[in-house]
Order: sequence, then structure tokens, then C-alpha cells
Amino acid sequence: MSFLYRFAVAVTRRQPYLDWANSLGDAVELTVEMSDENRTIYLVPEATAEPDRSEILDEYWEAMFENELSAWIPATDRWPRDRTREMFDEWFDAEVTGTVCDLAPEEPMTQDEVDAIDLEQAVTRCAWCEADLEEGADRIVGFKLASRDRFAALEGRVLPLAIGEDEDRVVLGIVAAEDSDAARRGDDILFRACTARCERALRSAVPKALKRLFRR
Repeated sequence: MSFLYRFAVAVTRRQPYLDWANSLGDAVELTVEMSDENRTIYLVPEATAEPDRSEILDEYWEAMFENELSAWIPATDRWPRDRTREMFDEWFDAEVTGTVCDLAPEEPMTQDEVDAIDLEQAVTRCAWCEADLEEGADRIVGFKLASRDRFAALEGRVLPLAIGEDEDRVVLGIVAAEDSDAARRGDDILFRACTARCERALRSAVPKALKRLFRR
């Protein structure tokens, strides 16, 4: 166990957030039960002996607000505009605690660490069957994104893509940099496949999954 020199802010989405999310016409309805079960925990620097809730929210409300909106839909043009601290308080409950302990310090903790693990898997395993790839024997399967701007922050990183009608399976693709040769030829997201069979499966499943993703 490792003690972290951080304060924690537990954020729960309130009814105004639910109303906004459900107004977007997504196939999934966000309920109070789902909101209560999926709170977000934010860690902030331990600046004082005891956490001052008002000061913490004054400093970090905007970043938390944007992250909560992005968690439902990445397209910033569909976010509410003119966001304020008062609006944050209406849309979210925020509970602050001053004791944070990591019970599994050997496990990945940061997004960068998780990204590195995902990237290694995307590079070394077939995206479809997850078989280990032999060097030089794999196939690169590329697809064009309908809107690169929505995924600009993921350039060079992995985009997990849910496939199938029930979205119960995930394939890992790498978002190509905008100035890369792949992007210039129209391949914005790249998957590695071990055989022609896996390539065909990806070419069949990925376009459908991307359409569902862009409808959100």
C-alpha cells in the first residue's frame, strides 16, 4: 500500500447533466442509477493540511466539467456553452477527501501508463484475434475517420473501438498523426492483422463501429 500526497474529488453527475446527455439522441439513455454507479475520482495536489472544498473546486471545476462532458461525447461543438462555476455546482455533486491510498502501487495508475500498455498490444498483437505478430509478417489495415478533429488528442495513441451489435468486443487501432504518410493516403486509424482472414474481419466490422461512434 502506498499513501498518495493528493486530495481526491469524487464527482457525481446530477439531473441537469443527465438531461443534457439524453437530449443528444444517443441510443443509450443515461439514468440516475448509471450516474451513481459511475462516479469519477479526480486527484489534486495536497496544498494544505485539510482539503478546502471551495478552493479546490474554484481551481479545478473547469477541467473536471470538460472531462465529464468528454466522457459522454468527445465532440466539443455539442457541449453546452458559457459554462460557469455555478453551472458546475448545478450539474455535479463533488465530495472531497484528504486521505488517498493506493492498494496496488505495482499496477498502472496514469493514463500515460495505460496508453503505453495499449500501444504495445496494438503493435505486437493482431487486432482481431490477438495472436502475437511475427516481425514483418503482419498486415496494416487502415480506415478514414469522418472527422479527424474529434480525435486530434489521440494522434499516435490507441483508440479502443467497440464492435458488434452489442459492442461486447473491443479492437485496438492507432490514430495516425495528421502529417504521417498513412494519414495523407487517407488511413487515419490503423490496425494490425496477422492474416488475410483477420484483415477481412476488420474491414467488415470497423466501418460499422466507426459509424456508430460518430453518431454519438
